[in-house]
Amino acid sequence: MKRIAWLTLIAAMLLVSAASAAYVGISAPKTVYVGDQLNVTGTTIVGGLTKPSLNPGFSTDVVLYYAQGTKSEVARKTIVVQEDGSFSATFDTTGLAAGTYSVEIIDPTQTTFGGSSTTMQIVTLVDRSESVVVQSPLNQEFDGTLDLRGTVSGIGSGGVQVRVEKGGAVVYGPEYIRTDATGAFAAEVPISEGGTYEVTFSDAKGYIGTVTFVISGAPTATATPAMISASAPATRSAPAYFEVDTKSGTVTFATSVGIDWVIEYIDEDGKSHKVNDKGLLEPETAVFAARGGTVYVKVYPMSYNDSGTVQVSAANADSVRVSQAAPGLFGDAKPTTTQSAPVPVVLALLALVVVVVLARRG
Repeated sequence: MKRIAWLTLIAAMLLVSAASAAYVGISAPKTVYVGDQLNVTGTTIVGGLTKPSLNPGFSTDVVLYYAQGTKSEVARKTIVVQEDGSFSATFDTTGLAAGTYSVEIIDPTQTTFGGSSTTMQIVTLVDRSESVVVQSPLNQEFDGTLDLRGTVSGIGSGGVQVRVEKGGAVVYGPEYIRTDATGAFAAEVPISEGGTYEVTFSDAKGYIGTVTFVISGAPTATATPAMISASAPATRSAPAYFEVDTKSGTVTFATSVGIDWVIEYIDEDGKSHKVNDKGLLEPETAVFAARGGTVYVKVYPMSYNDSGTVQVSAANADSVRVSQAAPGLFGDAKPTTTQSAPVPVVLALLALVVVVVLARRG
């Protein structure tokens, strides 16, 4: 009997220990092309349940390892569990060698995650850069166009997508151009000045490669454009919204520092973009080509625990102002004035008092 009692106690202790361990599950694509982003997502909610097994705000590292032969660390990102139990991390694969990699979430205590958790995913990086053969000169004299000619092997007549950037700003595309049955392409991209241009090639499968062209013979602008700015308070649940009236050309806007800010903006074509590359000590910056229209901006802290006043500064813009229209464009509820709500309540109380007084007099 004593032996049975001890076995029962040990089993109960093991069940309690297993129940106390948290569930975590990470997910990553099986194949990523070198140059594309490797997006890792995860959850702390066990299937069939609704409550996360880890408290919002829990943080640890997700590590990318090169697992071809000897395992070695390539990069790591810190994840933070959100209120819905989710988390995410993004790794830049530019310049990485093709091969087998593993993505692993670190158990900070070696006992935090339960045995049913998925803490590792295998990812294969495929390098397609050698499939692009450029036949136009990499160094060209400025004549108002960038000459793009070459072939992409294995693509046939499916077309290739081209994006041209200068100094981080997109000056052309992304746009598909025609390829013939052999994968040959030819295009003349309009440009307004000399300098260094990065041309990125992609197709329906994803990133292929990037080629650098140097255009000489035309002066480049050296003057630093004036910055104009506006400020507004922002939290994760109550972002700050701005309207930026742009000028034609390259527009830059940046946040103040001290908080890890996230920028979302809707460009003149109605397309949404998100920027979150910096931390506390550097401004979050967005650079894009504009035609002189209005761009709507949303700014909020990366952390749910942060709040403060964010200053958004813009270069090559006519004005920056706090926006009342932007929340609706981002699909957010329109902010309401909290001070206006108590007035009807006060009026109702006064009316009730009057009714009681009149009733007593009657």
